[in-house]
Amino acid sequence: MNALQTPVTAPQEQPFGTKAVRIYLAALLFYTANHILLILLPLSSHRLGASPSQIGMIMGAYMFTSMFLRPVAGKVVDTFGMTRIFTAALVLNAAVISMYLIQELWVYALLRMMQGVILAFFSMISHLLVMKVLPEKSRGQGLSLFSLASMLPYTYGPFLALYMAGKVPMSYIFMGLIPISLATLFIGLNLRVSELDGPHSPETANPESRDPYKGWKDRRSLLPSAVMLLASAVIGTVAAFLPLDLEQRGLPYAGMYFAAETGVLITLRFLGRKTIPTGGRFPVRMIAVLVALITIAVSLVRIADSAPVVLLAAVCNGIALSMLYPTPLTYVSFIVPERYRGRGSACSSPPPTSELPQAHGE
Repeated sequence: MNALQTPVTAPQEQPFGTKAVRIYLAALLFYTANHILLILLPLSSHRLGASPSQIGMIMGAYMFTSMFLRPVAGKVVDTFGMTRIFTAALVLNAAVISMYLIQELWVYALLRMMQGVILAFFSMISHLLVMKVLPEKSRGQGLSLFSLASMLPYTYGPFLALYMAGKVPMSYIFMGLIPISLATLFIGLNLRVSELDGPHSPETANPESRDPYKGWKDRRSLLPSAVMLLASAVIGTVAAFLPLDLEQRGLPYAGMYFAAETGVLITLRFLGRKTIPTGGRFPVRMIAVLVALITIAVSLVRIADSAPVVLLAAVCNGIALSMLYPTPLTYVSFIVPERYRGRGSACSSPPPTSELPQAHGE
Protein backbone atom coordinates (compact mmCIF):
# COMPACT_ATOMS: atom_id res chain seq x y z
CA MET A 1 0.00 0.00 0.00
CA ASN A 2 1.49 3.32 -1.04
CA ALA A 3 1.41 6.62 0.79
CA LEU A 4 -1.61 7.87 -1.12
CA GLN A 5 -3.67 4.90 -0.03
CA THR A 6 -2.72 4.99 3.63
CA PRO A 7 -5.66 6.32 5.63
CA VAL A 8 -5.01 9.24 7.91
CA THR A 9 -5.66 8.34 11.53
CA ALA A 10 -6.29 11.24 13.87
CA PRO A 11 -4.73 11.16 17.31
CA GLN A 12 -7.34 10.09 19.84
CA GLU A 13 -7.73 11.47 23.35
CA GLN A 14 -10.29 11.95 26.09
CA PRO A 15 -12.94 14.72 26.27
CA PHE A 16 -10.65 16.75 28.56
CA GLY A 17 -7.47 16.14 26.57
CA THR A 18 -5.27 19.03 25.47
CA LYS A 19 -6.60 19.37 21.92
CA ALA A 20 -10.23 18.98 22.98
CA VAL A 21 -9.89 21.65 25.70
CA ARG A 22 -8.31 24.03 23.16
CA ILE A 23 -11.29 23.56 20.86
CA TYR A 24 -13.69 24.29 23.75
CA LEU A 25 -11.68 27.40 24.71
CA ALA A 26 -11.61 28.68 21.14
CA ALA A 27 -15.40 28.28 21.00
CA LEU A 28 -15.80 30.04 24.35
CA LEU A 29 -13.80 33.07 23.20
CA PHE A 30 -15.37 33.18 19.74
CA TYR A 31 -18.92 33.20 21.06
CA THR A 32 -18.04 35.61 23.87
CA ALA A 33 -17.13 38.29 21.33
CA ASN A 34 -20.15 37.47 19.19
CA HIS A 35 -22.67 37.73 21.99
CA ILE A 36 -21.26 40.88 23.45
CA LEU A 37 -21.78 42.30 19.95
CA LEU A 38 -25.33 40.95 20.02
CA ILE A 39 -26.21 43.58 22.63
CA LEU A 40 -23.55 46.18 21.84
CA LEU A 41 -24.42 46.69 18.17
CA PRO A 42 -28.10 47.63 18.67
CA LEU A 43 -27.07 50.13 21.35
CA SER A 44 -24.37 51.64 19.15
CA SER A 45 -26.64 51.68 16.10
CA HIS A 46 -29.34 53.47 18.06
CA ARG A 47 -26.85 56.12 19.15
CA LEU A 48 -25.89 56.56 15.49
CA GLY A 49 -29.52 57.33 14.65
CA ALA A 50 -30.68 53.96 13.28
CA SER A 51 -34.39 53.19 13.27
CA PRO A 52 -35.73 49.93 14.79
CA SER A 53 -36.15 48.46 11.30
CA GLN A 54 -32.56 49.34 10.37
CA ILE A 55 -31.29 47.76 13.58
CA GLY A 56 -33.31 44.65 12.80
CA MET A 57 -31.80 44.41 9.32
CA ILE A 58 -28.26 44.86 10.65
CA MET A 59 -28.67 42.18 13.30
CA GLY A 60 -30.63 39.81 11.08
CA ALA A 61 -27.94 39.82 8.41
CA TYR A 62 -25.71 37.77 10.73
CA MET A 63 -28.09 34.85 11.28
CA PHE A 64 -29.59 34.95 7.78
CA THR A 65 -26.17 34.73 6.11
CA SER A 66 -24.95 31.98 8.41
CA MET A 67 -28.04 29.80 8.08
CA PHE A 68 -28.25 29.86 4.29
CA LEU A 69 -24.49 29.54 3.78
CA ARG A 70 -24.14 26.35 5.83
CA PRO A 71 -24.78 23.83 3.03
CA VAL A 72 -22.28 25.65 0.80
CA ALA A 73 -19.81 25.88 3.68
CA GLY A 74 -20.00 22.13 4.19
CA LYS A 75 -19.08 21.46 0.57
CA VAL A 76 -16.20 23.96 0.72
CA VAL A 77 -14.79 22.31 3.86
CA ASP A 78 -15.10 18.83 2.34
CA THR A 79 -13.30 20.04 -0.81
CA PHE A 80 -10.44 22.13 0.60
CA GLY A 81 -10.01 20.63 4.06
CA MET A 82 -10.31 22.05 7.55
CA THR A 83 -6.87 23.58 7.90
CA ARG A 84 -7.08 26.28 5.23
CA ILE A 85 -10.71 27.19 5.88
CA PHE A 86 -10.35 27.25 9.67
CA THR A 87 -7.27 29.46 9.50
CA ALA A 88 -8.93 31.81 7.01
CA ALA A 89 -12.07 32.05 9.18
CA LEU A 90 -10.08 32.95 12.30
CA VAL A 91 -7.97 35.54 10.50
CA LEU A 92 -11.08 37.08 8.95
CA ASN A 93 -12.79 37.08 12.34
CA ALA A 94 -9.96 39.10 13.90
CA ALA A 95 -10.03 41.53 10.97
CA VAL A 96 -13.81 41.99 11.14
CA ILE A 97 -13.79 42.56 14.91
CA SER A 98 -11.11 45.23 14.44
CA MET A 99 -13.16 47.01 11.78
CA TYR A 100 -16.02 47.65 14.23
CA LEU A 101 -13.98 50.64 15.34
CA ILE A 102 -15.39 52.29 12.19
CA GLN A 103 -18.74 53.29 13.66
CA GLU A 104 -20.97 53.68 10.62
CA LEU A 105 -24.29 51.94 10.03
CA TRP A 106 -23.40 50.63 6.57
CA VAL A 107 -20.14 49.27 7.96
CA TYR A 108 -22.06 47.47 10.72
CA ALA A 109 -24.37 45.85 8.15
CA LEU A 110 -21.46 44.69 6.00
CA LEU A 111 -19.49 43.37 8.97
CA ARG A 112 -22.50 41.45 10.31
CA MET A 113 -22.86 39.67 6.98
CA MET A 114 -19.17 38.80 7.05
CA GLN A 115 -19.56 37.50 10.60
CA GLY A 116 -22.39 35.29 9.39
CA VAL A 117 -19.99 33.76 6.87
CA ILE A 118 -17.38 33.25 9.60
CA LEU A 119 -19.94 31.65 11.93
CA ALA A 120 -21.00 29.13 9.29
CA PHE A 121 -17.43 27.90 8.86
CA PHE A 122 -16.26 28.19 12.47
CA SER A 123 -19.19 26.29 13.94
CA MET A 124 -18.97 23.51 11.38
CA ILE A 125 -15.21 23.02 11.53
CA SER A 126 -15.19 23.11 15.33
CA HIS A 127 -17.67 20.25 15.41
CA LEU A 128 -15.58 18.33 12.90
CA LEU A 129 -12.45 18.89 15.00
CA VAL A 130 -14.18 17.46 18.06
CA MET A 131 -15.10 14.39 16.02
CA LYS A 132 -11.52 14.06 14.81
CA VAL A 133 -9.66 14.30 18.11
CA LEU A 134 -11.96 12.06 20.17
CA PRO A 135 -12.54 8.31 19.88
CA GLU A 136 -16.00 7.15 18.89
CA LYS A 137 -16.98 6.17 22.44
CA SER A 138 -16.25 9.74 23.67
CA ARG A 139 -17.68 11.64 20.71
CA GLY A 140 -21.03 12.35 22.36
CA GLN A 141 -19.28 13.71 25.47
CA GLY A 142 -17.04 15.93 23.37
CA LEU A 143 -19.89 17.39 21.35
CA SER A 144 -21.85 18.01 24.54
CA LEU A 145 -18.91 19.81 26.15
CA PHE A 146 -18.35 21.84 22.99
CA SER A 147 -22.02 22.85 23.05
CA LEU A 148 -21.59 23.83 26.69
CA ALA A 149 -18.58 26.01 25.84
CA SER A 150 -20.54 27.74 23.07
CA MET A 151 -23.53 28.18 25.39
CA LEU A 152 -21.73 29.77 28.35
CA PRO A 153 -21.24 33.16 26.62
CA TYR A 154 -25.04 33.46 26.41
CA THR A 155 -25.07 33.67 30.21
CA TYR A 156 -22.56 36.48 30.68
CA GLY A 157 -22.05 38.14 27.26
CA PRO A 158 -25.20 40.29 27.23
CA PHE A 159 -24.68 41.18 30.91
CA LEU A 160 -21.11 42.37 30.26
CA ALA A 161 -22.23 44.42 27.26
CA LEU A 162 -25.02 46.16 29.19
CA TYR A 163 -22.79 46.74 32.21
CA MET A 164 -19.92 48.27 30.24
CA ALA A 165 -22.15 50.30 27.89
CA GLY A 166 -23.14 52.59 30.73
CA LYS A 167 -19.64 53.07 32.08
CA VAL A 168 -17.17 53.35 29.18
CA PRO A 169 -17.30 54.74 25.62
CA MET A 170 -18.52 52.38 22.91
CA SER A 171 -15.22 52.59 21.05
CA TYR A 172 -13.38 51.25 24.10
CA ILE A 173 -15.69 48.24 24.30
CA PHE A 174 -15.21 47.48 20.60
CA MET A 175 -11.48 47.82 21.13
CA GLY A 176 -11.65 45.36 24.02
CA LEU A 177 -13.04 42.70 21.69
CA ILE A 178 -9.89 42.75 19.54
CA PRO A 179 -7.70 40.89 22.09
CA ILE A 180 -10.44 38.26 22.40
CA SER A 181 -10.46 37.69 18.64
CA LEU A 182 -6.65 37.56 18.56
CA ALA A 183 -6.63 35.03 21.41
CA THR A 184 -9.12 32.92 19.46
CA LEU A 185 -6.84 33.08 16.43
CA PHE A 186 -3.78 32.13 18.50
CA ILE A 187 -5.51 29.10 20.03
CA GLY A 188 -6.86 28.00 16.65
CA LEU A 189 -3.47 28.22 14.97
CA ASN A 190 -1.92 26.14 17.75
CA LEU A 191 -4.43 23.33 17.43
CA ARG A 192 -2.17 21.75 14.78
CA VAL A 193 -5.22 21.06 12.66
CA SER A 194 -3.00 20.03 9.75
CA GLU A 195 -2.40 16.70 11.43
CA LEU A 196 -6.15 16.32 11.95
CA ASP A 197 -7.09 16.89 8.32
CA GLY A 198 -8.42 13.70 6.85
CA PRO A 199 -8.54 12.86 3.13
CA HIS A 200 -10.73 15.19 1.11
CA SER A 201 -10.61 13.73 -2.34
CA PRO A 202 -11.49 10.37 -3.90
CA GLU A 203 -7.83 9.78 -4.76
CA THR A 204 -6.64 9.95 -1.16
CA ALA A 205 -9.70 8.84 0.74
CA ASN A 206 -9.94 5.57 2.59
CA PRO A 207 -11.45 3.08 0.12
CA GLU A 208 -13.86 1.92 2.82
CA SER A 209 -15.35 5.43 3.07
CA ARG A 210 -16.03 6.06 -0.62
CA ASP A 211 -19.78 5.75 -0.29
CA PRO A 212 -21.61 8.47 -2.24
CA TYR A 213 -23.12 11.28 -0.23
CA LYS A 214 -26.87 11.61 -0.76
CA GLY A 215 -27.41 14.75 1.32
CA TRP A 216 -31.08 15.45 1.96
CA LYS A 217 -32.01 12.28 0.04
CA ASP A 218 -30.39 10.12 2.71
CA ARG A 219 -33.28 8.90 4.86
CA ARG A 220 -30.97 8.30 7.80
CA SER A 221 -30.04 11.98 8.06
CA LEU A 222 -33.49 13.28 7.09
CA LEU A 223 -35.12 12.37 10.41
CA PRO A 224 -32.54 14.01 12.72
CA SER A 225 -32.50 17.07 10.46
CA ALA A 226 -36.29 17.36 10.61
CA VAL A 227 -36.30 16.87 14.39
CA MET A 228 -33.70 19.60 14.89
CA LEU A 229 -35.44 22.03 12.55
CA LEU A 230 -38.90 21.62 14.10
CA ALA A 231 -37.61 21.59 17.67
CA SER A 232 -35.51 24.69 17.05
CA ALA A 233 -38.54 26.48 15.59
CA VAL A 234 -40.61 25.68 18.70
CA ILE A 235 -37.86 26.57 21.17
CA GLY A 236 -37.01 29.77 19.30
CA THR A 237 -40.67 30.82 19.19
CA VAL A 238 -41.07 30.27 22.92
CA ALA A 239 -37.92 32.29 23.63
CA ALA A 240 -39.11 35.13 21.38
CA PHE A 241 -42.69 35.50 22.59
CA LEU A 242 -42.68 34.20 26.17
CA PRO A 243 -41.64 37.53 27.78
CA LEU A 244 -44.40 39.43 25.99
CA ASP A 245 -46.99 36.74 26.67
CA LEU A 246 -46.23 36.59 30.39
CA GLU A 247 -46.21 40.37 30.63
CA GLN A 248 -49.65 40.59 29.01
CA ARG A 249 -50.96 38.09 31.55
CA GLY A 250 -49.42 39.98 34.45
CA LEU A 251 -46.87 37.27 35.28
CA PRO A 252 -43.40 38.77 35.95
CA TYR A 253 -41.59 35.46 35.62
CA ALA A 254 -39.76 35.71 32.29
CA GLY A 255 -36.39 36.36 33.91
CA MET A 256 -36.87 33.40 36.25
CA TYR A 257 -37.81 31.17 33.30
CA PHE A 258 -34.68 31.96 31.30
CA ALA A 259 -32.41 31.75 34.36
CA ALA A 260 -33.80 28.32 35.30
CA GLU A 261 -33.69 27.05 31.71
CA THR A 262 -30.06 28.14 31.33
CA GLY A 263 -29.08 26.62 34.69
CA VAL A 264 -30.59 23.26 33.76
CA LEU A 265 -29.07 23.41 30.28
CA ILE A 266 -25.54 24.11 31.49
CA THR A 267 -25.72 21.52 34.30
CA LEU A 268 -26.99 18.70 32.09
CA ARG A 269 -24.62 19.52 29.25
CA PHE A 270 -21.80 18.73 31.67
CA LEU A 271 -23.24 16.04 33.94
CA GLY A 272 -25.29 14.31 31.25
CA ARG A 273 -22.62 14.19 28.57
CA LYS A 274 -21.96 10.46 29.13
CA THR A 275 -25.61 9.55 28.49
CA ILE A 276 -25.51 10.66 24.84
CA PRO A 277 -25.62 7.54 22.63
CA THR A 278 -22.57 6.97 20.44
CA GLY A 279 -23.06 4.73 17.44
CA GLY A 280 -24.78 4.39 14.10
CA ARG A 281 -28.23 3.63 15.51
CA PHE A 282 -30.74 6.47 15.79
CA PRO A 283 -31.83 6.83 19.47
CA VAL A 284 -35.57 6.86 18.79
CA ARG A 285 -36.69 6.49 22.40
CA MET A 286 -34.42 9.22 23.70
CA ILE A 287 -35.45 11.64 20.96
CA ALA A 288 -39.11 10.82 21.60
CA VAL A 289 -38.71 11.63 25.30
CA LEU A 290 -36.94 14.93 24.52
CA VAL A 291 -39.62 15.97 22.01
CA ALA A 292 -42.27 15.07 24.59
CA LEU A 293 -40.53 17.33 27.12
CA ILE A 294 -40.61 20.21 24.65
CA THR A 295 -44.33 19.62 24.09
CA ILE A 296 -44.95 19.55 27.83
CA ALA A 297 -42.96 22.75 28.30
CA VAL A 298 -44.97 24.58 25.63
CA SER A 299 -48.24 23.35 27.16
CA LEU A 300 -47.18 24.46 30.64
CA VAL A 301 -46.20 27.90 29.37
CA ARG A 302 -49.61 28.26 27.72
CA ILE A 303 -51.56 27.45 30.91
CA ALA A 304 -49.09 28.96 33.39
CA ASP A 305 -50.69 31.05 36.12
CA SER A 306 -48.03 30.90 38.81
CA ALA A 307 -44.27 30.80 39.34
CA PRO A 308 -44.05 27.01 40.00
CA VAL A 309 -45.71 26.20 36.66
CA VAL A 310 -43.40 28.56 34.77
CA LEU A 311 -40.41 27.06 36.60
CA LEU A 312 -41.49 23.50 35.70
CA ALA A 313 -41.80 24.53 32.04
CA ALA A 314 -38.29 25.98 32.14
CA VAL A 315 -36.89 22.76 33.62
CA CYS A 316 -38.58 20.61 30.95
CA ASN A 317 -37.33 22.84 28.15
CA GLY A 318 -33.84 23.00 29.64
CA ILE A 319 -33.60 19.20 29.81
CA ALA A 320 -34.77 18.85 26.21
CA LEU A 321 -32.51 21.56 24.86
CA SER A 322 -29.45 20.21 26.69
CA MET A 323 -29.63 16.83 24.94
CA LEU A 324 -31.52 17.49 21.72
CA TYR A 325 -28.61 19.25 20.00
CA PRO A 326 -25.60 16.94 20.61
CA THR A 327 -27.59 13.68 20.31
CA PRO A 328 -28.64 13.90 16.61
CA LEU A 329 -25.30 15.46 15.67
CA THR A 330 -23.44 12.55 17.28
CA TYR A 331 -25.63 10.10 15.35
CA VAL A 332 -25.00 11.88 12.03
CA SER A 333 -21.24 11.80 12.66
CA PHE A 334 -21.41 8.00 12.50
CA ILE A 335 -23.61 7.57 9.42
CA VAL A 336 -22.06 10.16 7.09
CA PRO A 337 -18.84 9.10 5.31
CA GLU A 338 -15.83 10.86 6.82
CA ARG A 339 -14.93 12.89 3.74
CA TYR A 340 -18.51 14.25 3.54
CA ARG A 341 -18.92 15.17 7.19
CA GLY A 342 -18.88 18.90 6.44
CA ARG A 343 -22.05 18.63 4.38
CA GLY A 344 -23.56 16.14 6.81
CA SER A 345 -22.96 18.52 9.70
CA ALA A 346 -24.50 21.37 7.72
CA CYS A 347 -27.70 19.40 7.12
CA SER A 348 -28.11 18.29 10.73
CA SER A 349 -27.04 21.44 12.58
CA PRO A 350 -29.78 23.56 14.13
CA PRO A 351 -30.37 27.16 13.08
CA PRO A 352 -27.90 29.49 14.82
CA THR A 353 -30.68 31.08 16.88
CA SER A 354 -31.94 27.89 18.47
CA GLU A 355 -29.93 28.33 21.66
CA LEU A 356 -30.40 32.01 22.27
CA PRO A 357 -32.66 32.43 25.31
CA GLN A 358 -30.77 35.49 26.54
CA ALA A 359 -31.08 37.53 23.36
CA HIS A 360 -33.88 39.55 24.88
CA GLY A 361 -31.73 40.97 27.63
CA GLU A 362 -33.72 39.15 30.27
